[in-house]
Amino acid sequence: MRTLVYVHGTNGSGKSTLARAVMAAAGGFNGYGMFANEGGRTSTKRGVHLIGRYGNACGGVDGIQPYALVYPTMYGCTRTANARVFAEGLVTPGVQTCQNFASMFDQAVFIHLNTPLDQCYKHVLRRRAAKGNIKPYDATNLYKKAQSAASWANRLEASGLEVHRLNYRQAYELTLALLGLEPPTVEELLA
Repeated sequence: MRTLVYVHGTNGSGKSTLARAVMAAAGGFNGYGMFANEGGRTSTKRGVHLIGRYGNACGGVDGIQPYALVYPTMYGCTRTANARVFAEGLVTPGVQTCQNFASMFDQAVFIHLNTPLDQCYKHVLRRRAAKGNIKPYDATNLYKKAQSAASWANRLEASGLEVHRLNYRQAYELTLALLGLEPPTVEELLA
């Protein structure tokens, strides 16, 4: 069965952290491929494809330019009967775009990471500090993105797509179940 899990949320909601956790559960990084007319995808040792490049703190569909290349990248992943695809991003894909993504898969689930805004704010500040960015942070954009993400989930649900509003832990557990993965053991993580 071809399965897509697409995760969206505001800055600092845990999208990239979730992607790295999914990659660990899928056996870790196995390579990055750029194919003709595609935006690129990261493959794992257990056959899960993550849309975009994951070699740094952020990745996913936001790193694919132009965004229009996300669609052929997903299509490229569906060439096998049991394709398992994970995508995440801050960019808000429209309803029609998400319906197009869903049409390529037997099961398509869209997850709105519903992380409390105070946690998102702390995560953004921590990420900025790790990069050495000490400039004052204006959270206006974070709040706008949070509203946009919630609106996105409402519009997708109204269009008939399967949408879940979840915290990080719930999103992780559902994603692993949908992609047929088990949480990695400590030994696997340390290998």
